[in-house]
Amino acid sequence: MSQPWRAERLPVNLITGMLGAGKTTLIRHFTASADRRWGVLVNEFGDIGLDGDWLRRDGVTVREVAGGCMGCTAAVTLRVTLNRLIREARPEHLLIEPTGLGHPAELLKLLRDPLYEGVLEPGATLCLVDARRLSETRFVASPLWQQQLASADVLVGTKHDLWDAEATHHWQALVAQCGEPAVTITQGMLDPGWLAAPVRTRQVFVPAGKEQWDAHGWTLPDGWRVTEAGLRTWLASFEWERIKGELAGVEVPGWRLDAVAEEVTLTPLDVRPASRLQVIVRERGQWPVWQAQLLAAGVR
Repeated sequence: MSQPWRAERLPVNLITGMLGAGKTTLIRHFTASADRRWGVLVNEFGDIGLDGDWLRRDGVTVREVAGGCMGCTAAVTLRVTLNRLIREARPEHLLIEPTGLGHPAELLKLLRDPLYEGVLEPGATLCLVDARRLSETRFVASPLWQQQLASADVLVGTKHDLWDAEATHHWQALVAQCGEPAVTITQGMLDPGWLAAPVRTRQVFVPAGKEQWDAHGWTLPDGWRVTEAGLRTWLASFEWERIKGELAGVEVPGWRLDAVAEEVTLTPLDVRPASRLQVIVRERGQWPVWQAQLLAAGVR
């Protein structure tokens, strides 16, 4: 009788970065450009798994951990889901995308647990940063960002084509301060060879401060549609940190919405989607009020 399959030294990389840094875009580029069998583990802070769905459309084997950061509230679920992904997909390379609100220190500790010795081979942790946010005092002071930065083996400056002189200056200062290898990219186009960058040996701290975040997901009624003007008016009606989703449109069949730090990107879709939305805010959200306003902004 043949022995059951067992992974041996399966390469695994963390792709970290704060909300909206471009983690999913980078992973889509990796899985499309390098000819190997990929497995992707995605963590959503909320309960709607949009990133996983978008990756599956590219033919990638994806498993999701929802409802908390992998290193804390969802740690038990993470271990079970990771084992299932390895067993069922038998990947040649594993990528893990923690939520932008996740603690990579605990996740790295789990991947190096004796349970996975000889099974996983943790490689370089890539930390993505849109340098335009380095001018935001609240962003730079965030304990989550500080830990992601401390956990990084490679700094990846994303959306480089959108940077101005101030963002470039902040990026150069960050690279000089940290000393890690650094590269800038546009459209997520990073050479997969960076996944094999050297791994630093260091003790990564767990942030003492806590930040309050709240997330909520909506699935909107069939037949509901929204105009671009109505959607933008709704987006301007309250303070949010991150919004992403797909919404049925009026002028076009649908919109893909990707918004972070007051920057809104609306991409027209050729096929009408089921309308789903994930919203992350600081403090506690007024979800019933905002949902009613969104429904009112659309048409039936």
